[in-house]
Amino acid sequence: MFDVVIIGAGPVGLFAALLLGQQGRSVAVYERWPTFYPLPRACTIDHEIIRLLQDAGLADEFKPLLDPVIGPERPYKFLNQHGETLLQIDWNRPGASGWAQANGFFQPDLERMLVRQLDLLPHVAIRRGWELVALEQTPDEVALRFTNTDDREQSESVQARYMIGADGARSTTRELLGVDQTDLGFSYDWLVVDVVPREERVWQPYVVQHCDPARPTTLVNSGPGRRRWEFMLLPGETIEELGTLEATWKLLAASGITPENATLERQAVYTFRGSWANRWSVGRVFLAGDAAHLMPPFLGQGLCSGMRDAVALAWRMGSVLRGRASDALLGSYGPERSAHVQEIIRQAVEMGRIICMLDPEEVALRDERMKAAISNPALALKPPPEPRLGDGGAYLTDDPNAGYLSVQGRVRRGGREGLFDDVVGKGWQLLLRGGEGAVVSEGTSLKPMVADFGPSGDTVDLDGVYARWFDRLGTDAVLVRPDLYVFGTSSLANVGALLDSAARMLRAGPDDVRVPNEVTRALTPAG
Repeated sequence: MFDVVIIGAGPVGLFAALLLGQQGRSVAVYERWPTFYPLPRACTIDHEIIRLLQDAGLADEFKPLLDPVIGPERPYKFLNQHGETLLQIDWNRPGASGWAQANGFFQPDLERMLVRQLDLLPHVAIRRGWELVALEQTPDEVALRFTNTDDREQSESVQARYMIGADGARSTTRELLGVDQTDLGFSYDWLVVDVVPREERVWQPYVVQHCDPARPTTLVNSGPGRRRWEFMLLPGETIEELGTLEATWKLLAASGITPENATLERQAVYTFRGSWANRWSVGRVFLAGDAAHLMPPFLGQGLCSGMRDAVALAWRMGSVLRGRASDALLGSYGPERSAHVQEIIRQAVEMGRIICMLDPEEVALRDERMKAAISNPALALKPPPEPRLGDGGAYLTDDPNAGYLSVQGRVRRGGREGLFDDVVGKGWQLLLRGGEGAVVSEGTSLKPMVADFGPSGDTVDLDGVYARWFDRLGTDAVLVRPDLYVFGTSSLANVGALLDSAARMLRAGPDDVRVPNEVTRALTPAG
């Protein structure tokens, strides 16, 4: 019996398998397609996900495969039909995790890298060409049956402690579980075209949304040496007409892209939607990635949200399977991730409605409002949201600092310099400012990595990232979970209570975690 069986060998399923495999868990990944898919799909990845790949030991290999959207020469703009700037989004800065806020990449590069790492783990297996056809659950395990996609007479059955369905928008797992979805009613067909230009060119703007009612169009970087165009299907057109080679080259010609100066790598018509599963788990089976949520691509957060799902499941399942947490911890996964991704989906849909406008009167009003916002930063759209996790009981919900993504900066410690996780370590992290004042209970079972940024501390904040963060949070002690989200904060005197709260949450399950009175008092402003 496996610890975990994962359905789907895309980036989400592969990443979940790697994280669990690195914890020593036995994992089987089943994929219905018999061969590796070598063409592009997702093309944007953000700072948070790169930090997670860094923690998995992949940063050195992945960094050369990234095309960061950073610096004043790489703006992200919205233009109207006259070429006027309606909006410039501030993605031209490092993200909170120490990497560029947004990065273009080639999805097959990421998948090959993950597969190479999985091949090094003897207790992880990838089974391609096997389709899930049935699953049954008992209180202790999941039983699954597969058929071979080349020979339906062949079948095999396996058992697992847990199962993850990362099998895409048309998820068999979700269908077998009978889980329905909430749909926001956003549905537009777009032609997605991936191109490899054969000549050097300066792309200005580097990323652009052409909000032109004659044909809304997106142009984005999709990895070093690659570009992606997206063209909206107009009323009266058919998918068959838009998807022809002749139509594609005609559309690309407006950007100076021809068969003589570029290679057409892939073209496909996608329906951009906004939806999420109404349940993210049934018994021992969990949904992740596109099986759990879909969003239009205008924020570049579809893959990123799926990778967050993988990490959220991996640290929980790993804790339970090692006996460090009760099964109840897994109950926090769906509430946390669903609420978090819903906020991102809603903003992506809102942005999509702006881009997809065709009515001349609505377009004129939109342009007027957006031009006014350029001179008023308070009205401008922000970078992709980094919302609070939903309330699942796995962090101190009464703490206004908890449930948000932590930061990562460059540090010096013990003669080493680099990003925090590389120098200090990953997993549970306790960050202090003036650790000599911290009072830690001797009996706490939680043993996090500890870094003290105080004047006499062991860790030096090279760029002031942590000083600004402590000031913004108004605290001197922060406990960060293995998925990089803040569990809670406290005064230095109440660090022991903070650690005990996390240990109790792991042991007893999310319904039993409570903010200790002494921690609550430390969080309440004086007066």
